[in-house]
Amino acid sequence: MKKHTPSTSTTQLAFGQKPRIPWVSKWRSVHLSLPEKASVAVVGGGPAGSFFAIRLMRRARERGKEVEVVIFERKQEVCFYRPAPFSSWEGCNYCAGGLSPRLVEALRNEGLEIPEEVIESRASEIIVHADWKSIPLAVPEGRELLSVFRGSRPRERAMRYVNFDTWLLNLAIEQGARVITAEVVSIRYSDQGNPVVSYRSPDKSEENAAVPDESAIRLSGITTSTESTREFDFAVVASGVNRRPGMDVRSDPLLATLGQMMPRFRPPKVRRAVIVEMTDLNEQLRVIEGELHFIQYGSKELHVEMASVMPKRGWITTAILGKSVDQAEPSSLLKIVEKFLELPHIRRLIPYRSKLVPRCCCNPNMTVGAAKHPFGNRIALTGDLAIARLYKDGLYSAFLTSSALADCVLDCGIDERSLRRKFGKVVRQMEADNRYGRWIFRLSRLMLGHPTLSRVLYLAVIMERMTTPRERHRLAPVLWGVASGDASYRASLVRMLHPSSIWQILTGGVFVTIRDVLTEHIFGLDWTGIPRYMTGVPVERVEETRRALFAVQGLEPPERAPDVESMFSIRIRAGKQAVLRQLGAFGDPERQYLKPRLLKIRRLKGKPNEVGTVIRYDVPLARLHFSVALEKVEPERYLLYRIVEGLGEGGILAFMLDEFRPGVSLLTIYVGFDFPRGRGMGRIGWALARWLFPDFAHHVVWNHSLCQIRRLAELDEG
Repeated sequence: MKKHTPSTSTTQLAFGQKPRIPWVSKWRSVHLSLPEKASVAVVGGGPAGSFFAIRLMRRARERGKEVEVVIFERKQEVCFYRPAPFSSWEGCNYCAGGLSPRLVEALRNEGLEIPEEVIESRASEIIVHADWKSIPLAVPEGRELLSVFRGSRPRERAMRYVNFDTWLLNLAIEQGARVITAEVVSIRYSDQGNPVVSYRSPDKSEENAAVPDESAIRLSGITTSTESTREFDFAVVASGVNRRPGMDVRSDPLLATLGQMMPRFRPPKVRRAVIVEMTDLNEQLRVIEGELHFIQYGSKELHVEMASVMPKRGWITTAILGKSVDQAEPSSLLKIVEKFLELPHIRRLIPYRSKLVPRCCCNPNMTVGAAKHPFGNRIALTGDLAIARLYKDGLYSAFLTSSALADCVLDCGIDERSLRRKFGKVVRQMEADNRYGRWIFRLSRLMLGHPTLSRVLYLAVIMERMTTPRERHRLAPVLWGVASGDASYRASLVRMLHPSSIWQILTGGVFVTIRDVLTEHIFGLDWTGIPRYMTGVPVERVEETRRALFAVQGLEPPERAPDVESMFSIRIRAGKQAVLRQLGAFGDPERQYLKPRLLKIRRLKGKPNEVGTVIRYDVPLARLHFSVALEKVEPERYLLYRIVEGLGEGGILAFMLDEFRPGVSLLTIYVGFDFPRGRGMGRIGWALARWLFPDFAHHVVWNHSLCQIRRLAELDEG
């Protein structure tokens, strides 16, 4: 090893300014292959660098090829010793830490199973926030959506040195890679055309990292200016766009030296994000465990284009992008977070008694474009320094680009033409897909943030869920693919604009919205001050619930569904007793829910939630009435009312309570009855009654009442 005495000037040039390198033209058109006993430098020990090293060394070993891989990482490793399964990052890697289903599947296909101690949470659903109501999307069977911490921050969390990047880097080391703790300051070509890496490191850091000692090595930072150089057969730059968080990629010294080696190279376009890690002093986050929140709108004062909220055990990670972030000074980042948490739709998702305290906040770059010509002879860029999937799935993008680059190096060559042909094709494909993504996010942002359009979209998705078997859904899979990163943008846009999707939005969205608004007006239902939540139930659950209710009564279920059958459910962040207290007010004159105009509901006899209680419904305008009697009570499980008089006699009104998760109850309401057939004029009268009380009227009235019950029960519990 020799000290850095470059033969070619490392004076920084502007991107696009061609340096004078006399041998470049001679080597540019020559095919170059990775030689036997090749040496490969990887600048950056994050996921992109680790993915490349793992793939390259595995495939090289399969082919009987000897390759030395040296990873340069400027962050300090700790706990780098044999008894511990991980070497760990000291610091933050400026990422929200979401792992998409496609990445989890790809890692598993590579035989890389993420350890349980690295996984912070497994999402059971994505909740897409919209102005009217949020739309929960269950994670499909066989898919996994995970969250992790990328680095050792926040400092206050337990086991902070166990994290995703550490695990990946350790896998690369197990495959034979060596890690040098050093900051790469420049890369240049030698006179022979090989990349020469210049780096600064603490004294003996290379030896310490390459040969693990039995005691932990803890390095607080690069405090010396020892500069070394080494020549390699091939160099991969995977240092990302945040060597310093929020850096100007066009003036970064290392990228400037790459511009000298690759005159046509241009860094990718980036924009700033805010990422904050918060803890809850009151430990209430358990009620939102398993959720991942996807947000695309803010307010007039806070312009948000993309945001996510991700619970991680006792922590919650929030990432925000938008014009307000683009224009913000670093000193105002926490104010942006505070404004974000005060948005009405964000307040709804945060548990009432939570006291969130930021412990870690950064303002990193996020890649939103593709680098131009991120390759040259014997050198290439990978990860988000080359390209990233627009606003989504940066880790999966790193896996794709790094895997493609490793395959190209072994199968095609390491000259610029070979890299352009195979590796460049992957970058171009991702760039093309991102163009579709821009249209998707424009359309979805318009729909989700608009009061009327968001109601149309919500009702279209929910009506599909309530009337169509899951395997025939069209709208929900589109939202799932966009929010989770589990589908290409092109495929999502094609499905979004398919005639069947548009027809469903018109019939299940536009028509139903008009119908529901008119029904709310007729019954005098006012949403002012009432938080709105989803109440629709999948069609598969309705028959299952009907059978369960008849089983509770010791009866065989009927062969057909009743004339009128409706079912609604709502999650309530309160215990069952708080919900039962609200159900006990059913029929009370002082109740604060189920008070529609044109309908009088009163208790004739009995006490709240006691068997024998009778409640009467009157429709004075139509001179119709019916009464329901509480026939069976299963403590904290069922309240089963039977229609004992009038319209729908013999039918069922049932309230069912389940524990959805600790601290969250699921209240379900089932209504089912047959209309009398009648004879002569009576038949006409009952037909008129059926017209006056269609299924959707029950849905509109109970939808409003359930949202009121949730609010009251949660306030009741404090």
